[in-house]
Amino acid sequence: MEIELDDRWSIGGRPHGGYLLREAVRPALTEQHPDPLVVSAHFLRSPDPGTAQLQVETLRVGRRVSQLRTRVVQHGETVLETQVTTTALSADAEPHWTRSEPPSLLPVEDALRAPHEPVPGFRVGHLEFVDSRYDPEHARLGTPHLVPGELQAWLRMADGPTTPLDLLVLADALQPTAAGLGVPGWFPTLELTVYVRAIPADGWLVGRHRTQELVDGWFDEDCELWDSRGRLVCQARQLAGYRL
Repeated sequence: MEIELDDRWSIGGRPHGGYLLREAVRPALTEQHPDPLVVSAHFLRSPDPGTAQLQVETLRVGRRVSQLRTRVVQHGETVLETQVTTTALSADAEPHWTRSEPPSLLPVEDALRAPHEPVPGFRVGHLEFVDSRYDPEHARLGTPHLVPGELQAWLRMADGPTTPLDLLVLADALQPTAAGLGVPGWFPTLELTVYVRAIPADGWLVGRHRTQELVDGWFDEDCELWDSRGRLVCQARQLAGYRL
């Protein structure tokens, strides 16, 4: 099938990784299993905005989960490959046990929305669609973080309630933690795995990104998202590149 990669979601002329992941997973969802549960993605090349082909291969359909593989192909080359497990999540799910605790943020009305053009001439397209709000001291891209290697913010989709599918976007929506560690430039994602734990309640989400190490041109980034009820609704880990 053909899909259109919307130029409005681009960063420096290339589609945002979380947006690209969401569009690659959307056709894998069915009436029986309408929600993503686990998505593991390898970003092979940066696609151009415009037409691409999406291939969906069903590997298994079970009672509780289905497993599929998707590929985004452009100009005859695979740009993204995903392994997807889908299910039917419950909006009322509560943890049997947890040690997860969201960070304490300043009130959302006192936080500053990240601009979609952080510096003149450089557009971060997904920030037109994602409302992410930071402590004013840390809202500007590249500002040193209060806790080195860690970033916290309020998050929500700007155009309506956040769905489980939208969590694939939000898991990759905060500023790269490497930017707050004095590393300039581009931060391409190599691999991203997302766990969707529950259907988020209406309202703002709290997000936290943390990095353990930057070494040899690569850094890890862990993301946790909590909904307005304080439930951990999404976890993600990625390996991304940096260039000094």
